[in-house]
Amino acid sequence: MTDMDDDKFIDELVADMDKKTVKKMNKLEGLRFYLAGPIDAAKDDGVGWRRALTPWLKRRKIKVLDPCDKPIAYSAYKEIEGEKQKMMELKESGRYFELTQQMRDIVHVDLRMVDVSDGVIVYLDPETPMCGTYHELINALQQRKPTLVVIEGGKKKAPNWLFGIMNFNFMFDSFDDLKTFLKQIDEGVITADLSRWVFFTHN
Repeated sequence: MTDMDDDKFIDELVADMDKKTVKKMNKLEGLRFYLAGPIDAAKDDGVGWRRALTPWLKRRKIKVLDPCDKPIAYSAYKEIEGEKQKMMELKESGRYFELTQQMRDIVHVDLRMVDVSDGVIVYLDPETPMCGTYHELINALQQRKPTLVVIEGGKKKAPNWLFGIMNFNFMFDSFDDLKTFLKQIDEGVITADLSRWVFFTHN
């Protein structure tokens, strides 16, 4: 082997190592995360925190599934703003059959998004009444998906029951703490729990 061949071999070896290094990074690229959190009783329909977090997730090439901005056009599946007001009026006027029909569609679509997601990010505010959020959280845990919970007021404000059904290391005191954790997973700084995190190679 000539010196030129040696140089070419080394260049190819370094290039291959660089590719493998890149593959270790961006572990979250292409994964779909569903954003679960209160909507009915949330003052802003639950839109605020989702809109704030989504651009950060997308910069890491994570696909976002948002119940406040569903990837589906049919208006019957919407549950914020005018549609939310209509449902509240149906309940106030005792038109429970109509409300049931509409909510069945919404529940079906939202739970379906949980099913097709690779992971779920949950925002829990103990001061805000919620029902669907806990349903989605339980479904995600039962499916052994990475389920990351940000708790308003921190872990000390979390319902005691939550500690009995999930790992407290996946509870976060703030969205900044959540972002730090996801960044470390994405960059391979910390090892993901392979019983829940499954990474596929994207060619």
